[in-house]
Amino acid sequence: MGNKGLNEETVEKHESYGMVGINRVSSSGTYLFGSIMKHHSFITLTVKRASRRRTLAQDWFSAESRALIEIEMSHTQFGTLITSPGMGDGVPCTIRAYDGALAEQCPAPEAMTSKFAEDLKKTTEETVAQLKALSQQLGEALLPGNKALNKTELKVLLQGIQSAVQSVTNSIPYIEQSFGEEMEDQTNTAVGELEAVAAHLIHNTGLKAIAAANAALPEFPKPQLGTGEEETPQKQR
Repeated sequence: MGNKGLNEETVEKHESYGMVGINRVSSSGTYLFGSIMKHHSFITLTVKRASRRRTLAQDWFSAESRALIEIEMSHTQFGTLITSPGMGDGVPCTIRAYDGALAEQCPAPEAMTSKFAEDLKKTTEETVAQLKALSQQLGEALLPGNKALNKTELKVLLQGIQSAVQSVTNSIPYIEQSFGEEMEDQTNTAVGELEAVAAHLIHNTGLKAIAAANAALPEFPKPQLGTGEEETPQKQR
């Protein structure tokens, strides 16, 4: 009869079958969503449809060439993803391809100084406009022949002035504080990215050095399993 059954191959597919892969990628420089840096090393995660082949008494799993989705993450984003499960909606990632079609390149991030300068400018403009309106209202009330403001109108005017003062004393310092915190976070992120890239370079350099020297890795002694019986120590003569 031979071994026809052993060599015969069967292929099984299902819409729930998939393959996921993680790789480290080097680049000439690319932007990633949620990061202000230009990255030359990052992590990719790819999900593809898969099938299972049965032959030679073994299961073989293979993926289709077209990716369902391919995403890119910085080293810090990837580290946060796997060490902080259940954190809100997750961490930012960059979609590179979806259902076999490439996505547009991630745009360059806005400079931090520009973002906070715009926030500060808008807050300042709103406060100045509010103060101008209050000043005009008060100036018109003080013109000769105009009716004096009653207590209710004065109360509204006072509330407007207090709101403008609060904007100066609270909102602007808050923007400054947020800028400092963002700078600290981005600095820590940059340090983490550099450390991850350095570790990757050291690892690759070590492997290349071992390969170039044709050196074998050290052999470690195999553990010896005992018989489970205690040996009686021999008496010294």
